[in-house]
Amino acid sequence: MNGVAGAAIQGACAFQGGMSIALPHPETSAGGASLREWRALPPEGGRPSEVWLRCVCGRPVGVRHAGGRCVCGSRAAEARQGVIELAPTGYWGEMPQPQMQRMLEAAALDWRRAIAEYAPEELQDYVPHPHRAAFQDILPAGPQSRILDVGAGLGAIAATLAERHWVVALEGVRERALFIALRQQQQRLERLLVINADVRRVDFLPGQFDVILLNGVLEWAGVWDHQRSPTAMQLDLLRRLRGWLAPGGLLYIGIENRFSWHEFRGAVDHSGLPYTSLLPRPVARLVCRHAQHYRAAVNTGYRTYTYSHRGYQRLFERAGLALRSTHISIHGYNQPVELVPLLAEAIYFQVRSRALPSDQWRVRLRQYLKLALAREWFWRWFGGDFVFLLGAAVEERNDA
Repeated sequence: MNGVAGAAIQGACAFQGGMSIALPHPETSAGGASLREWRALPPEGGRPSEVWLRCVCGRPVGVRHAGGRCVCGSRAAEARQGVIELAPTGYWGEMPQPQMQRMLEAAALDWRRAIAEYAPEELQDYVPHPHRAAFQDILPAGPQSRILDVGAGLGAIAATLAERHWVVALEGVRERALFIALRQQQQRLERLLVINADVRRVDFLPGQFDVILLNGVLEWAGVWDHQRSPTAMQLDLLRRLRGWLAPGGLLYIGIENRFSWHEFRGAVDHSGLPYTSLLPRPVARLVCRHAQHYRAAVNTGYRTYTYSHRGYQRLFERAGLALRSTHISIHGYNQPVELVPLLAEAIYFQVRSRALPSDQWRVRLRQYLKLALAREWFWRWFGGDFVFLLGAAVEERNDA
C-alpha cells in the first residue's frame, strides 16, 4: 500500500480558517511542487519521511520534524520543542492541567520516572507498556507503512509502533503532544512525527496513510460540537479519515460494545455513570442531565454514543467504509493482548481452551454455561470491546 492518487484530490478545496480555496490543477506546479512532482519525490529508506499538508494557497507542502514552508512564502507548519504545531485544542486529560505541567517538567529529564511520580496510579503501567499496541499483529502493515495515530494521548501506541513503522502521532492537546515529543527524543524514535492539531482542522492531503488508528476516540466525537448530533459528528470524523487512507489502506477502530457483558455488570460508562449505554438515548440524556459528576466536563447530557455491532455496521456504511474484520478484545480495547475473531470456531476454541478440570460443581456449571454461550450471535451482541478493521467501501465495489 503506497502512493497517493492525484485524481483523488482533483476538484477538492483547501479549507483554512473557515475559507474554502480552490486547488490548482493537480498536474500543474503553479510555481510550487505539483502533485506529479510530489509523487515522484525520492523516498528515504524506501518511503518518504514527510507528511503532506495543503497550504492555504492550495499547494502541497511536505512536513518533517523541522516543519515545512510553502513556496508561496507561508510557513505551513511550525516546529517547536519537537512538535509540529498546527491547530491545538484546549486542555483536557486524565489529570488536572497543573499536575500535567509538573509531569512535563519532570519528563524533560526522564519520561518514565515522570509517569511514576505524577501520573494517576491507573496510568503508571498503562502508558509505558508496549501491550497497548499488541493489536499490530492483525495489521497488514510492513516496515515502510505509514501509520496515523489519531488522538495519540501520551504516545503509548505511537511510540511502540514507531520502532517498526513510519508513524504520525496526531494529538490535539498541546501538553500531551509535548510529552510524546519527549518520548520520541529520549527513545530516539526517528520514524515518529508528532503533530499538535485538532483532527477536524488539520488539512492532510488525501490518500497518504496505509493505516489510521482510532483507538478510544470515535465515542468522544459527539462532545466536540454540542450544536450537532453525536452521530453526525462521528460520521464527519469517519468520512474525513476515509479520505486520508491510501489505496488499499485500513482504518483500525477500538471501541466499546454498547451492550457488552461489562456494561450489564456495572462498568462505568463515558458519562461517569454505570448502565447509561444500555438505556434508550433520551432516557440516558435525562439521567445524565441530573447527574452530579461527569467523567469529563465537556460530556454534559449524554453525547458519547457507542453502538451494538449492527449499529456500528450501519454507521460505517453511512461513512462509506466497508467492514473487513471484527475482533473481541477480551481485556478491553486499551489492552488488546487477547483478540478473538468474531467467528464461531475462534470463539469456541477461546472458551474451550480456558476450561480447566474441576471437582467443584459451581465451577463446572459456570464452564458449561460459557461453552453453551460460545456462539457468534451471543458474542456479537454481548461480547466485550470491539476491534474493527475497515477499508473504503468504494474500493470494494470497484474490485467487484
